[in-house]
Amino acid sequence: MTLSTLILPILPILLALQVFPLPTKAIIPWTSFSHGRVSLDEVSIHFRYAGSGPPLLLVHGNPQYSLTWQFIAPILAEKYTVICPDNRGAGDSSSPPSGNYSAVPSAQDLKGLLYFLNISETYLFSHDKGVGFGAALELLHPGTVKRMGISEYVLPGYGYELVACPAPYWDLYANWQLAFFSVPDAAEFFIRGREKEMLLWYFYHGSYSGHLAFTEETINAYASSISKPGFLRAMLGPFENRALKADAEFFRRTLGGKGAINVSTLALGGEASFGTSIGAAFKGFSTDLRAEAVPKAGHWIADENPVWVANRLLKFFDEDPEPLEAVDLSWLTDKVTLQVGFLGTLDNAALAAEAGVSNKVFEDLWKRDEL
Repeated sequence: MTLSTLILPILPILLALQVFPLPTKAIIPWTSFSHGRVSLDEVSIHFRYAGSGPPLLLVHGNPQYSLTWQFIAPILAEKYTVICPDNRGAGDSSSPPSGNYSAVPSAQDLKGLLYFLNISETYLFSHDKGVGFGAALELLHPGTVKRMGISEYVLPGYGYELVACPAPYWDLYANWQLAFFSVPDAAEFFIRGREKEMLLWYFYHGSYSGHLAFTEETINAYASSISKPGFLRAMLGPFENRALKADAEFFRRTLGGKGAINVSTLALGGEASFGTSIGAAFKGFSTDLRAEAVPKAGHWIADENPVWVANRLLKFFDEDPEPLEAVDLSWLTDKVTLQVGFLGTLDNAALAAEAGVSNKVFEDLWKRDEL
């Protein structure tokens, strides 16, 4: 007698008891997530999206881009409309001429994307530098974030400087790269041409599982991304001293003046990194804050233990007593979203108009030959 002959007669009972639960629908793989792009004032923001249900914005950190979410986004998209932008100067988004990668303009990019998508309120999960961007989004536009998940970061003005400042206990395993990155001219000089080597060390250094934390394909994708003209400098941008100073002043002014935000917040730290100490790092950030350690993970929690992280986030967002309504982004299918074409941004379009470049100019050139 085989195992199947034993199980088949009682399979309906097992399914009813959810001993062997079946998925309600097929998981959408990351490679099948749709692409979108929107022109904002000084950047063109690229994003990936999939799923149905309430909106959930995922905001990555550095040196990564939206590929950060390749494992957890498909799980989250089973219940939520998951939106994964590339931050300014990362992935397939453009880099701003201003070179400003601080939290405020980055948060305004997120608001611009949500406005374009007709989303006034969203759930949010952010990682690393993305935490500052997501926090600034709610501080600048209260009521935009319904529930917030954060991971592996401490805000400038509230402890980042302590982590990034050289100290007697520093060794090769300390976060000395934060000080190194804070002077981008020097960091870019030493990293240029060795982007992959830097990433191999960076991912190994911050991981729980060592060099196996990332596949060769994923590392190559990140190395290729920051090897594009201007993108290594853009990756270093949020670490720059000027950006950190601006962020510290902003967070002290807003959190120090208004006090904790009234948004339920889940703070996650990899057990080989922040762990539960992330709760102390965000002690006065939210009126409803809980902190947990992610098992078998270092800094890169979405790569090292994606199933645990995704399931914990699903539980957290599902606990909302007044859940957000579902959004439908199917209107984006075959939708022309860029009205400025190769000009890329609204600022560039305005400059082009000042220079006399317009549809009328092209039309007049053809009329010239018709004379």
